[in-house]
Formats: sequence, structure tokens, C-alpha cells
Amino acid sequence: MLDSIMLLRVASGTDKVDHPQFFDPPYTLKYLQAGLQQDPALTVHLLDSWITPQSVSQLLDYTARVRPDVLVISASSFDVDVANAFVAALKQHHHAPLVIGIGQGHYLNRDTKNGCEALYDAILLGEPEEEFFKLLAWLRRSDASEEGWRTYYHQCYAADERFAVQEPDRLPFPSYTPAELQAYKAIFPVQLRQRVVWGFLIATRGCPYPCTFCSEVMRVSTGTKMRPRSAANVADEMAHLARQGVTICSFQDDSFASHRRFVRALCEELLARHSTMPWMARVRADEIDYDLLALMKQAGCIMLGMGVEAGTQRIIDMIQKNFTPKPWLEQCRQAFRWTRELGIGTNAYYIIGNPTETREEIEHTMRFAQELNSDTIQVHFYTPYPGSVAWKHYRYQLQDADPTTMFHYTTPVLPVAAVPPEELVQLRAQFYRRYIFRPKFLVQHFWRHTGFYWHNPDVFWSLLGIRKIF
Repeated sequence: MLDSIMLLRVASGTDKVDHPQFFDPPYTLKYLQAGLQQDPALTVHLLDSWITPQSVSQLLDYTARVRPDVLVISASSFDVDVANAFVAALKQHHHAPLVIGIGQGHYLNRDTKNGCEALYDAILLGEPEEEFFKLLAWLRRSDASEEGWRTYYHQCYAADERFAVQEPDRLPFPSYTPAELQAYKAIFPVQLRQRVVWGFLIATRGCPYPCTFCSEVMRVSTGTKMRPRSAANVADEMAHLARQGVTICSFQDDSFASHRRFVRALCEELLARHSTMPWMARVRADEIDYDLLALMKQAGCIMLGMGVEAGTQRIIDMIQKNFTPKPWLEQCRQAFRWTRELGIGTNAYYIIGNPTETREEIEHTMRFAQELNSDTIQVHFYTPYPGSVAWKHYRYQLQDADPTTMFHYTTPVLPVAAVPPEELVQLRAQFYRRYIFRPKFLVQHFWRHTGFYWHNPDVFWSLLGIRKIF
């Protein structure tokens, strides 16, 4: 008899990152929570160690108090060592719960072949929101063979099978406690003169692009096939979030505008409902045009994140970012010109330390960033995450590295650029200093965002954390 289910996202016990970050919800766990809470026979506990840090011993104490029949544990590749240690200790106890592993950390477990998969009763790669309930039904069947389901899911894991949500409109909408709404927030300043409460949602799943650095470790979905929700369903969830007190929505889709027909349908749906909810999303420069941006602006879009990545076409070609014959840099110039004309804020993402990249090419990227002049920037280090084309290419060189320390905000563990890692760290600091301390940028930034900072001083202080990099 299954009466109690515990949902857990673990976090590393030490702060490995010196870069300002925002905390987003554990999306899969929140979807599972929403579905499980529809069953009155179940008691559901959710613990997110990202917002309530817990050591392994504390997690064991919490589990002993809750006494779940099933534990669903999610971990990033950065934190999977904590998850493995916790599950190993948990399984030493009598009457330990069944443990189901989900999340990006298991791509690392699998690719490094560290044997940790044996700790888990089942591991669901990819998007397990639908598959988990099939597993739960199997567990509840009185005639279910214990070894049968274990064998099946271990075979799926060994075969590197990814589960994918096929009917996203059928997923229940997650709900959030006041504490969660306070904790899950972006750190982007937006052109709103009010206290903001962030709501996060996923409108489309899949990404069709072949970027060599991209990995499911850093994505919210799996596969190349686009699976959009209906416009009405997404608008309903935005209204659901608004009823909980959310004042701005952030679409966390891997590539929001890849399905342009969906974006147009959503904008038209929001306009038909006279929605006043502002929102932001992440898009590619080659996915948008002026007419689409104008419609998005009219429907409430106030900010877009765009991955520029590099300021030289050679690097763009090497990481396979470009998807059209038109030069990438020109597409970026045009996209940022359009957003400025329409009054849509922008956050630009850049990568330094790309394979064979020289200091001169990084200098070109710094200058290009200043030319585009986005409202904010984020500068990442090139990181070959498990599951990416880059991981496979550099796997031999990564044999002696600790992959749980690999993160695009920490010092690179694999020197693939023509610049040593220590100098890359200095160049990132220089990148931020030269960008932020331009008089033109400072005047424009505070002219646009002083009202926002006045109402959201916590965001301002979070962003000041960038001084650690300096």
C-alpha cells in the first residue's frame, strides 16, 4: 500500500558559484506534486534543498520523520554527488523507501559509469511527468512483480531511453506556497515600477537546433521534436499563477519562438482575453522578425533573453549556432535593433573559452556585446556537459576531471580554448567591467530600471554580487 510520497530536490552543501544566479522551481517535481495531490489517498511532501539547504544527515532525519513509501529525488549534474551519497546512506536503513531518480544528474551518472545507478530502484531520464504515473500504477497493482518494474526501468536507463511528455495540455498546473513564490525569482531588472512576484512555466517542449555545447543537463525538455501546449492552456496557467499573486511570468522553454505559429496563437489568445500579465522568454535571433516582436510586445512581452554566444563567425560556425545562411552577427544586430525600437528589454548570453578561441576573438565578442548594448548580460564559460556533442568529443580529456564541478559559471576544468583557464577567469571579469562601467550603459540602465530597483531592492543587491568576479 502506497500512502506517502516524498519529492526532493537536493543541492550541494557548498557554494560552488561566485556568479549571481536566480532560483527557478523544480519543474518536474512541481508537476508531479500537482498530479499526486489530486489523489486524496496520498500524502505528498515536497522539499527543495535549493531554498532550504539540507545536509545528507539532515535529509536522513527529514525522511525518517516523513516516512515515505516512495522517494522521488531530483539532482542536477552539479549536485548529483549529494543525491548519490544520500540515497546510499538511506538504503542502509531497514524499511527504506523505494527511490526513483529523475533529473539531469543521472546523465552524468550514466556517462561516467560510476555504478551509482544501482542505488536507485528506477531512474527516469528525460521528461518523466507522464511516465512516473505509469510507474506508480504498476507499483499499486496487486499482481505487479517487484522485479518486473525494476528490471524494465533499469533496462530503459541502460538503453539511454528518454521519456517525453506527449500530451502537455493534460499536465495539471503547479501551485506554489508564499514561501516558494518568494524564493523562486529571476534577477533580471525589467521595466516595471512595482514589486514583482515571478511565475515560471513551460509552454513548449523540444528544441530543433544542433548547438554542440547544448545538453539536456541544462535544458527543461528533451528531444528535437517540438511539442507545444495549446495557447488557451498556457493562458489558463498564466491566469492560475496570477490568482496566486504572480505579477510577471517567465517562459523557461529551451527555445520559445521555435514554434512561431504557437507564439502567434498565444499572443492572440492573450490579447483576446485582455491579459495584463507582463512576461518574458528566451528566443534565438534567427527565430524572430519585427512583426512577430511587435505582436509579442502588444501581448505583454517586456523582456527577451537571447543567446548571442560569440562575436566572430568562426566561433559561431564551430559551435554550430547558426541555422540559416545569413551571417549570425547581422541577425543579432537586427534582432537587438528591433527590440530597442519596440521597447522590449533584453538580456544577452555570451560564451567565452570556446574550442580554439583566441584572446583576440574574445575581444571581438566584448566589443560586439557593447555594440548590441542589451539591458543586461550573462557571460558563461564553455562547458562540455554530459549528453552534448562536446562531451563526446572531449570525453578522453575529461577522464581525470571531476564532472560535478563543471558549471558554466565556474573556472573551466577543460582547457579547450587558445587561452588558459586562469586567463579566461580574468577575461570574464574584464568583460563585465568594460560592459557595466560604460557611462552610456550606466545612464541608460538606471534611467530604465531605477523604479524597478526601488520596489525590488533584493534584485539590486543580488546583481551587486557580480563584484565577486571583479
